[in-house]
Amino acid sequence: MEKLVLIHGALGSPTEFNTIQSHFERNYEVHVYTIPHHGEFKQSTIPFEIDFLTNDLLDFLQNLGPSYIYGFSLGGYLAIAAAQKDESNILGIVTQGTKFHWTKDAAAKETKTLTVDFLAKKAEGFYNYLNQLHGDYLPELLAKTADFMTKLGENPVISSKTVEKLNIPIRFTRGGKDKMVTEEETLTIVQATPKGRYFEIPGMIHPLGFISAKHSIRHISIQLESLNYQWSTTPFGEMAYKVFGEIKSESEPVILFLHEAIGSIAQWKNFPQKLCSKLKLPGIAIEFPGYGFSESETKVRDENYLHEFALENLPAFLNSIELENPLFIIGHSDGGTNALLYSKRFPNNVKGIVTMAAHYINEKETRAGIQPAIDAWNDGKLKGLAYFHGQKTERLFFAWANTWLTPAFKDWNISNDIKNNTVPALILQGNDDQYGTDQQVHGIVELLNNAQAYFIPECGHAPHLEKQEEVIKAIENFWSGIDV
Repeated sequence: MEKLVLIHGALGSPTEFNTIQSHFERNYEVHVYTIPHHGEFKQSTIPFEIDFLTNDLLDFLQNLGPSYIYGFSLGGYLAIAAAQKDESNILGIVTQGTKFHWTKDAAAKETKTLTVDFLAKKAEGFYNYLNQLHGDYLPELLAKTADFMTKLGENPVISSKTVEKLNIPIRFTRGGKDKMVTEEETLTIVQATPKGRYFEIPGMIHPLGFISAKHSIRHISIQLESLNYQWSTTPFGEMAYKVFGEIKSESEPVILFLHEAIGSIAQWKNFPQKLCSKLKLPGIAIEFPGYGFSESETKVRDENYLHEFALENLPAFLNSIELENPLFIIGHSDGGTNALLYSKRFPNNVKGIVTMAAHYINEKETRAGIQPAIDAWNDGKLKGLAYFHGQKTERLFFAWANTWLTPAFKDWNISNDIKNNTVPALILQGNDDQYGTDQQVHGIVELLNNAQAYFIPECGHAPHLEKQEEVIKAIENFWSGIDV
């Protein structure tokens, strides 16, 4: 099991991870590093200075072995400072709300706020939170932290020059409402880091203790997973992808996962890994431009956007990674439609396709299903999407919703584009899918030359998540009948 180290921030505490640690223990061997002079190490003999703290963290990692690190605020700074000295035991780093612009003036500005009187009067909620963490020790810790920041302002150890030699993947993340850390200072470091990527969650604030456990888990999980992503350069921008297993030869079929209309690699959850393991095949999950960790989409969508994804973006991606293997395409919703379009145009590249909740026409039920999603967005109930798509979230959501509701899209119909498709196809749909009727399945099956329908009882729009075992079994049976 891979190891994960969680590091709190200045004025923080290892207890801040109590509500989330058990979640990560499902997939990692989790260790919490306590910064000296915090938690149980209030009276540490290690000087509270950046070089000494960095060396202490390196000793911790030396005893532990290769690990991923999540560092909040100062925890992120320490992780990168440690990697600059010795990255041999660091597999990758996720920082959150880490301040990188340290000068004498910046330190002076920060330390002015680090007194009990100031916090009690100007930031009562935050002061009460710190009091819960540290009690009577808080005044002493505030003084120690102010002294630490003053010294860091005089001698910062991270700059755009120092990160140039780092060779590990790093995700630099911050909240759009973080008043302590600017986007500009973060991007300055990101752009100089060879494997650095920036990710901003628009509505997230700075204090870790003020972010719900649910959102912290989602944020950290997605960012940790992304440390294993790769990027391909296409004419449509950089596209993120994740490889499952090992592609051993060009003759070996590869499962290609195409996401839904507001989907991403992470939103597949554990389905790709489970399916690849069951079929004993390697797989690749991708993110189209404008989604997840891929480059932002700038083109205004019209009624041809699915054709562009399937017949322009996807071939460009496959060409960019030089993948010539036969494909077994699994597509969810929009991804299913993409699978239909791509396999009709390039049948020699595809051994089979599975669509889940795909569309070939725009039904009134489809349009009716979109309005509740818009209402949920307006009510603030879909904020969690930002953890998957960052700053692209709002544009992406309305690019989907508004496009499907435009008059030009009302009569959208791809029958002529998929008719007589000869590629073996399994057309799956939940009986309770709110975005389409049974006609979506029956119509597709009638148009294709070698397709079979599969309906899943008591299942909505995401069969691979709602009825995962049944879906995997159905796909396994379907794949076993294909001559590869």
